[in-house]
Amino acid sequence: MSFMQPVMPFLRPLGPPRPATVRQFLRFSTSTIRSDVYTPPTVDPNLVASRSASPSYPPTSLKSIPRPLTSHASHRTSQPTKIRNYPDRVSQKDAPATLETPTLPESEIAPNLPYFVTRTPSNELPIYTLRKRGGNMRLTRVKKIDGKIDVLRDALQMELGVPDAECVINRLTNHVMIKGWHKPRIEAFLKARNF
Repeated sequence: MSFMQPVMPFLRPLGPPRPATVRQFLRFSTSTIRSDVYTPPTVDPNLVASRSASPSYPPTSLKSIPRPLTSHASHRTSQPTKIRNYPDRVSQKDAPATLETPTLPESEIAPNLPYFVTRTPSNELPIYTLRKRGGNMRLTRVKKIDGKIDVLRDALQMELGVPDAECVINRLTNHVMIKGWHKPRIEAFLKARNF
């Protein structure tokens, strides 16, 4: 008998569902009541008024401006500019005479090399020292190289006297990586070439 007690509250009659719940399910009913007589939908009063309006309606005060056939941008450019009675720009009466710039001496002109090293925004050469492998591996990196990077790598290799394996090019970043710390010597090398 103890088995029957928990089941009995489950079988007790429940109250009717709330009307909002029933209305939600009855709204999508596919069966309709046959006794309803079909009534046509009501006609929109605005539609009736527009069909029965006189030809003089609407008055000109209510009519909208028709859309222009050309765009405003083309209209602005095809029209002459307005004459302003006030100065809006400083007018140059006489063209300034061209000043001849003195030619720089050969020591200040950068040589015509197949590579170029751009300086940083703080006007420094882009040469950086790195430490890897816990500080045991020392590297020098030259960045911001334009042109033929191979020629610069070969020139640095000859200047520093390092073997091919210790002076490599990273083709993804266009950096020259040199094993060891050579920043002062590379700076002197690039400054001698007016970079």
